[in-house]
Amino acid sequence: MHPRHANAQRNEHPGRRWTVYLLSVLMALGFIGVVHPGAARAEDASASLVVNVYTCESRNDPIDPTESLIDQCTLGTEDIVFSLESIPSHGGGASASTGTGGAPATISFTELTPGDYRLIQKTPDSIALSYILQCTSTERTFDYPFSPFAIIEPGGRLNVSLLPGEQLTCDWYNVQAGESQPADAAALTITAYSCDGDVIGPDICDLAPKVDFTIVGANGDSGQLTTGPDGTVTFDGSGDYQLTPVSELPDRVFCAFEPYDAVSNGAVTLDPAAPIALDAYYCYPGA
Repeated sequence: MHPRHANAQRNEHPGRRWTVYLLSVLMALGFIGVVHPGAARAEDASASLVVNVYTCESRNDPIDPTESLIDQCTLGTEDIVFSLESIPSHGGGASASTGTGGAPATISFTELTPGDYRLIQKTPDSIALSYILQCTSTERTFDYPFSPFAIIEPGGRLNVSLLPGEQLTCDWYNVQAGESQPADAAALTITAYSCDGDVIGPDICDLAPKVDFTIVGANGDSGQLTTGPDGTVTFDGSGDYQLTPVSELPDRVFCAFEPYDAVSNGAVTLDPAAPIALDAYYCYPGA
């Protein structure tokens, strides 16, 4: 073989040898990762979500707790339906029910594709507030800069993200609504009416807005009361007062307070424990 040809054969593809050498060095230094067949399968591993649903007394306050959850959240859970939808929604989804009486009641969603979901509680009227206190995961740990971990929005919705192969378990607390207390009634409520004839009554007369009354207490303090768009006005006070209608309505004059015995020559006695409701009627002159 001619020496020139032999040299050319030895120097054939010098860049390829350098590329192989450089790759071997980078792999040794850890700059290039090796994808194992098992890792690809792990990315597709199904996830699961478990929710423990506790029911708390109405006095439970997650922001300023006064007693332990053990004392306040041991009530049996009523039957509540939860649904889980993917984000973005592809239709379908899954649902689960707590059943009745569990303390806590537990629901679970399994064989889930990793990704983002929306968990929705069909919140009954008996529940005033819902919150997540804590979650545990087989794939990650959680820091809790806020307490509780999450307050559930009024529609019962909460977004959750699931990792491949993750088993996520969360404690969900429902706080019962307290018994509604009727609002304290004002000591005096006046409803003004304008009537077409000499027969008066709330069913046959029109409500009269912007009607003025003066009210004077036994100590001489006076004020003005004006009916609103619904024809009513309220006043809070206690003791003896003098009540006088002062408005003049077109083609109407003041004719009576009802009930008649509640006001005597304009004098009325108010007691917040026994509210008074007066109807003030304006009629045709001479009716």
